[in-house]
Amino acid sequence: MTCKVYKRYNMEYLKAAYSLISLIKETNLTILASTDKLVKTPNYMFIKNNDSIVQEVKMTAFCNEFVNNTLRNIPSQAFVMTDIATMDVKGQKLTYVLYKGYHSKIEKGLVFYQLINQETFEPIESLQFSNVEDNIFYQIKAPQKEESSCNAMETDKEIKGGKSIVFFIGHMDEERLIYDIQRLIFDTVNNVKNHTKLHFEFIINISRFGGKPSADLLSKVEAIDEFTQKNLYPEYPNVTFTFEFENEEK
Repeated sequence: MTCKVYKRYNMEYLKAAYSLISLIKETNLTILASTDKLVKTPNYMFIKNNDSIVQEVKMTAFCNEFVNNTLRNIPSQAFVMTDIATMDVKGQKLTYVLYKGYHSKIEKGLVFYQLINQETFEPIESLQFSNVEDNIFYQIKAPQKEESSCNAMETDKEIKGGKSIVFFIGHMDEERLIYDIQRLIFDTVNNVKNHTKLHFEFIINISRFGGKPSADLLSKVEAIDEFTQKNLYPEYPNVTFTFEFENEEK
């Protein structure tokens, strides 16, 4: 049975992650719909407040100090900042719009880029994921317990064009465990997102140290599983997750 009432840390992390991805996509569409803005200045902040209203701010300086000052004056749950950059790929100069997104509930920021024609600013191909980086703009509130124990091991299962990896994660405190399971999912999908030619099957083996998992923990993990399948699988098509419990009463 799926739990209908979620406590503080139940789905907060993954919902924030999905919201941030959506904000980066929306920002890209906004930028591409008005490329004349990029001609004038490449640096903007698109700030989402707690009512999910997005405010556009022109950056007079592309630096951390400007970002921090802006966030102090404008209430926010997340933001994306933009820039234009170039990179050299096999002797070819490529121009792209860079997006760096951060959320107040996620410890890592997401970096995406959109290739564009240097002269016309027309998009080339689609928005691409680049990497994650530390979120230095928000103070993240996590459960006040030490992190869950977590270890990874590749299984003996053979997957054509892929790998099967099991994570053993456990904690005595279920609130901290739920938080860390979500964080593990977010970190894992982003670590393998660029390995598009490989499929990854991840097994999350969950231990409630000191006893059996409660009905509440079971229902929360079920909700996380459903959310991951519905919202994250389309964003990360080369991953699947299976959740299992140690010490679960059969």
